[in-house]
Amino acid sequence: MNIKQIVLVAWLIVIISAGGGFDVGWGAAAKQGPVEPQNIAYDFLDLEKPFGAGKKHYEYVAGLIQKAKTRLPLRSSYGRDEAFAVLKGVDSLLRGEGFVFKDNLLLCKGIDSRIIDCDNYCTLYIAIAEVLKIPIVPVYAPNHSFLRFYLDDGNYINWETTKNTSYDDDYYIKVLRISDGSLKRGVYLKTLGRKEFIGVEYNTIGAYLLAAKKFSEAVPYFNTALRCYPIFSSAYHNRGTALYAANRLRDALDDLRAAADLDPNRASTRTTLADVYLDMKDYGQAEKQYRAVIELDPDNYVPYNNLALIMKETGREEESRIWLKKSLVIKGRKR
Repeated sequence: MNIKQIVLVAWLIVIISAGGGFDVGWGAAAKQGPVEPQNIAYDFLDLEKPFGAGKKHYEYVAGLIQKAKTRLPLRSSYGRDEAFAVLKGVDSLLRGEGFVFKDNLLLCKGIDSRIIDCDNYCTLYIAIAEVLKIPIVPVYAPNHSFLRFYLDDGNYINWETTKNTSYDDDYYIKVLRISDGSLKRGVYLKTLGRKEFIGVEYNTIGAYLLAAKKFSEAVPYFNTALRCYPIFSSAYHNRGTALYAANRLRDALDDLRAAADLDPNRASTRTTLADVYLDMKDYGQAEKQYRAVIELDPDNYVPYNNLALIMKETGREEESRIWLKKSLVIKGRKR
């Protein structure tokens, strides 16, 4: 069995076993949805039923897959040229349907508005691929999903759905500043199993609730995301943020430290972690984290301003003035 076959078997095992429901709500919801073939988009819509997903969304996905079946140059085996033809065909289909890339969280809302983010782009590609037996699987990077098309020779093509092009792994490592530690631990650029990608959807729903300031409702979704995908740094970050907003500082601290350990180069995690330490009056740790943020994101005025506050609280008046001045300069540049 070659690498392509191993990856696809691992992905399909979860489809076969889905009837038992590996997570609360998923298997039961699937039974109320459309008849086979079940696909990842249906699974996401199952989870989004409390947020507006309904019959019209399932019917839209089914129609989209039927269009793909008649338009794509499908093969029983794929080399690079054949793979690119299929990938560009799916891109053309989605763009023809009016889809554009922009920040958006829920798939059902994206289907309605035709505005979808990288996760939902990948979901529609994969839904088509599952039904039409195309060897495409998702890959996760910092705050970003893209696709991997496995060729018959065991190699693969990375496909950036938001730009209709291919990039090698080094591109993502450089542009998204992925640390060696994150790569070695499989936090990023690892092909996701189906259960892990379902975890991405749980995290997305949690983020949707977090944005609506429904912090206590968001936490169970992040919990399930982490059960599906135990090294999901974004879910740790988001759960920590929700717990911080709910004033559960000790719990928030644990999650944010876990997120920073998995992804030490995420500036937003270190900022929130520093904020928690600051609220706990652990000025030494707060200062350490704000300095780390400046290394990662030197054009963000907030850590400079908060370092000025720490210096003032700890009796370092001259240093406080220096940091405040830096903060005001940086803030002025952004006006």
